[in-house]
Amino acid sequence: MIKIRSGSLYSWLSNKRIYTFVIVIVLIMLPPITGIQVSAEVLASNFFSDTYHEARTKFLTAAKAAGGNLEYYRHPLLGADSEELYIDVATFNLPGARSVLVLGSGTHGVEGFAGSAIQVGLLAEGIAKNLPSDVGLLFYHALNPYGFSHLRRFNEDNIDLNRNFIDHDKPYPANEGYDELAWLIEPDSLSSWQDIKAKLVFAWYRLTKGKLWLQKAISQGQYNHPEGLFFGGNKEAWSNNTLQKVVERHLIAASKVVLIDVHTGLGEYAAAEVITEVRPGTPAHERILKWWGNRVKVPSAGESVSPPVMGSLKSGFTRLLPHADVTVVALEFGTFPPPEALWALRAENYVHHHGGDEQMDKQAIKYELKRVFYPDKQEWKQAVWQQGRGIVLQALEDMY
Repeated sequence: MIKIRSGSLYSWLSNKRIYTFVIVIVLIMLPPITGIQVSAEVLASNFFSDTYHEARTKFLTAAKAAGGNLEYYRHPLLGADSEELYIDVATFNLPGARSVLVLGSGTHGVEGFAGSAIQVGLLAEGIAKNLPSDVGLLFYHALNPYGFSHLRRFNEDNIDLNRNFIDHDKPYPANEGYDELAWLIEPDSLSSWQDIKAKLVFAWYRLTKGKLWLQKAISQGQYNHPEGLFFGGNKEAWSNNTLQKVVERHLIAASKVVLIDVHTGLGEYAAAEVITEVRPGTPAHERILKWWGNRVKVPSAGESVSPPVMGSLKSGFTRLLPHADVTVVALEFGTFPPPEALWALRAENYVHHHGGDEQMDKQAIKYELKRVFYPDKQEWKQAVWQQGRGIVLQALEDMY
């Protein structure tokens, strides 16, 4: 529903309803117009974007309109359409705030559409208005801009950023399960026969070693196969280093920091899960439960749609602020069953490294990966926006 206070404009819209959708899009791309209120239900889908460039434009427009201080961290490479790539940061009441809510998007590139939409929606809705002087906001947009633009889950070096926050001066942890399955996870060719072999072997391992073993073997992270899936890297990624600079610049004086890092792909379709590495029974876990109830899941306790992972952003971010009370969670929105995501990742990864052959529709493979992590369905977008909005505001209310 569109609520208009101006009588003349209301009459215009009533007589020309066919143009309402166009007006809604214009409204989300422009700063707020005095005298006009637009309901969240109508605008929800317009917070979402179809490309990295569109998402970035909406984020910057919304952040500027909300009065945020903006910083731009340029990536050394270009995007899929030769556009410049950035991690963009919007801050409110910083420096100075002792309690800070951080909302992140795009850690896993192609998953960034959902997180970007939640950021844009909250800014457009006025989350930054009337903040107490000791409460701040920091939104970082597109932590992995290369993957966001090129429709990859991984970055320019094939690194999974959520496996990269590890001490690179120490020996890397082993993942013997991945080593056993690497020939199937990252095959030297794509064919129906290769797919059949992989499915049969995966089914055998699941039967003999269990679902959790297989899930951890494939996706908990690995450091031996640079062209494989879930590669944690053998150095700090550019995005990792940039995030550290942002933390040092804006959060080092804060006493309480909450980070919500948005992801998609795991869990029931459109369902939200709050994933934490905090042990059950601790005061920190009790606080998280108070905010988000039964949405909270701990991978190490076998509760989560995600297995425990190595080198996670959650663990790395916490180490950056040793003197603060830090709460870090991943907000995961479900899309399609895990095997569907795995096959899409496997095919895209092959095409990225090997180029494929003339019979392969490389663009279709890219867009299949996008579809798996970003369903282009109104009901999915509406559910993501509503749940994401509520989860963020629940944490922010506790800071007041």
